[in-house]
Amino acid sequence: MKSRTVVMSSLGEARRHFGVAIGTVACLVLAAGCGAAPESAGGDEGLHATIGAQGGELVGVKGSALEGVHLTIPQGALSSDTAISVRPVTNETPLPPTAVRIGPQFTLEPAGLALANAAKLSLPFDETRVTDQYRFDDEVKVWALKGDGNGWTQRKQVDSTSTTVSVELDTLTTVAAGVNPPPEQDIVRFAFQPNPKFLKCLAAYPDDPYRQPHVEALVVRGSLNDGLFLSGKYVKPGLKFDMFTVEHSQLLADGTVDPAFANFGLAWYQSDLEANDNGVMKASIRTILLDQIFGFDPAVNLTPTGTFHVGFWFNDPNDAAACGFDVTKPTPFNGEHQAGPLAMISVPEASGLGPLCTKPDTSVSPAKCDP
Repeated sequence: MKSRTVVMSSLGEARRHFGVAIGTVACLVLAAGCGAAPESAGGDEGLHATIGAQGGELVGVKGSALEGVHLTIPQGALSSDTAISVRPVTNETPLPPTAVRIGPQFTLEPAGLALANAAKLSLPFDETRVTDQYRFDDEVKVWALKGDGNGWTQRKQVDSTSTTVSVELDTLTTVAAGVNPPPEQDIVRFAFQPNPKFLKCLAAYPDDPYRQPHVEALVVRGSLNDGLFLSGKYVKPGLKFDMFTVEHSQLLADGTVDPAFANFGLAWYQSDLEANDNGVMKASIRTILLDQIFGFDPAVNLTPTGTFHVGFWFNDPNDAAACGFDVTKPTPFNGEHQAGPLAMISVPEASGLGPLCTKPDTSVSPAKCDP
């Protein structure tokens, strides 16, 4: 009966957990007779196995430097028994200028070995670093070092999780997970302005002019949808909010209350927000945002209506009571329709529209967005 070699790092951990030699571990994992046995299994220095025509796998153990690594060599990829290894490595060849590495590098050896059938390789990455580059998990790619060692080629993912990316490789080489940060022309930035009446209930340091609540959004234009990445600081720790896109802002461009404001118009619930113990807020959402976010309802003769402003409301009315909010008259801006007042919101651009409209048509009055 043929079996595929499965090796896990490290030998010490395998012995601690199973109390047997690593070759026996492979048999136990397969619950079958042993085929080509692993030659060795190191700790953080790497994974090693002898794999033959039947195929096999190398899997990094949780807690080791190879956690998240999973190399699957399919049947028929190799014509004879071959010593295969995967180990952490630092390569000085920089990724292309348009790429940022977001996970450790690994080398697959023998370097340059061509496979008759492509192997599947999963690599770990740091999700925080992905978000820091204003990308999402399904946008992570893998860069593979060229055979001459001069530069990299890109491999698009075939699958991903929140911590790993998978690609296909037909040649063993050095690899690294990375992303392409968005080009500047695809980025829209704007800051939220606090609702003046409730600023003191929002602020972690209400009497410190140098540490007033500061929240900003960066929106990345995508081909199918857009990403909004929100970050904030100096917010009262533990406060919870509800974020909506709305038709109208309550504030003027200078952050003062608009005396002509009547209501927020059409509103879409987008996300919950929460300040951590340090008064920091972070969130990311992915949906249609720039230029084309709209709603309509023919039942009430509501024509397509854009919601180009972004704001967030106190989730708990009691959090704003000390600033004069009447908790017996909650607003509908949370899932239970029992929210507090507006906390912060975007302000109108020169066109009079919100920052989610980047293509205003000012030939008409009031201006509209050109999708």
